[in-house]
Amino acid sequence: MHPHFGPFYVRIPARRMTMTSILPHKYRASGVHPACRPVDRAAMKSFRNQFRRAQIWTLLLCLFHADAPQAVDINQYPALEALVNQMVAEDEYPVSELKAVLSLARIDQKTLDLMDRQYESLPWHKYRKIFINQNRINAGVEFWRAHETVLNRAYDIYGVPPAVIVALLGIETHYGARMGNRRVLDSLVTLSAAYPRRSKFFSAELRTFLNITRKENIAPASVLGSFAGAIGIPQFMPSSYQAYSVDFNNNDQRDLVNEMEDAIGSVANYLKVHGWNRNQRIYASVTDSLRESATHLVGRNARLVHTGRELIQAGVKFDSEGGSDRVALLSLKEQWRDRFIVGFTNFYAITRYNPSVNYAMAVAELSESVLKARSS
Repeated sequence: MHPHFGPFYVRIPARRMTMTSILPHKYRASGVHPACRPVDRAAMKSFRNQFRRAQIWTLLLCLFHADAPQAVDINQYPALEALVNQMVAEDEYPVSELKAVLSLARIDQKTLDLMDRQYESLPWHKYRKIFINQNRINAGVEFWRAHETVLNRAYDIYGVPPAVIVALLGIETHYGARMGNRRVLDSLVTLSAAYPRRSKFFSAELRTFLNITRKENIAPASVLGSFAGAIGIPQFMPSSYQAYSVDFNNNDQRDLVNEMEDAIGSVANYLKVHGWNRNQRIYASVTDSLRESATHLVGRNARLVHTGRELIQAGVKFDSEGGSDRVALLSLKEQWRDRFIVGFTNFYAITRYNPSVNYAMAVAELSESVLKARSS
């Protein structure tokens, strides 16, 4: 292979070059140089078009190779080396088998790019338009009708209303229709090895994923999910799959990819474990302008750092009936102004599923919209 031209270089046999040999064929008979003859504009236009097409294809080829996932060399990533050592020592995972599995993974630049462009960073008024629309509401009503018995059983056991479970599944995967098409192995290896800000978290998720697939005799490279490594209808991360999924149809397996009953029961179980209270409201709207003296009480996340009494004493007006004693005062970015709400314990429980305030509010509003549409 030629050292400069690469694998696509083809050696052309040399031939003696003469003046007439480099002329276009149509001029060779006369031996007159083209500069001395009239310009063939059609030929020049054809040449320019072919040259432009060649430039475009070259650019696309470069972009394709730049974005293509790269095979993993464990020795280049300290996080993966540490994970291998830990799993061999603590999980009794055979080192040769583990390295063979990790060698199947690819570092995917698109996954890294998506991690820094998530919907939750949008202002509320833009985020809301993505997830709360008539199509998703109508689909939610149909989903509720199709799975009413299972949803009611989940409510009886865990106290989570059907509308909330429906809304959460609607936002996560459009009721199971969009579970992700990325290899979970690639996503978790990429984020463990090449996303330093959260490498520790994703290394733990990768460890759990590899142990689960080995125990269940599942090929790790065959499991598909989101770019962040979430799996199945409710998009559980591997640690959540292991800790909170339930066999809700009693067939001796917890399958969140193929069994809607398990997905519904697992969502309800997750929220219950994380503090959901039966018959408690999720939030209350602030009904008057927020006083300047109360603006310092507005939190950046849904942690319940205030009491309802504290907010009332600061002049925050909201309906506390059916709420919790501990609350959070939160701001939502509308197009022209900020909207303020008071989040209760159930609002905080939803943020244990996804820490975004926008996400929790979308689940709450979609649940209200689906319930209203179903009742009308």
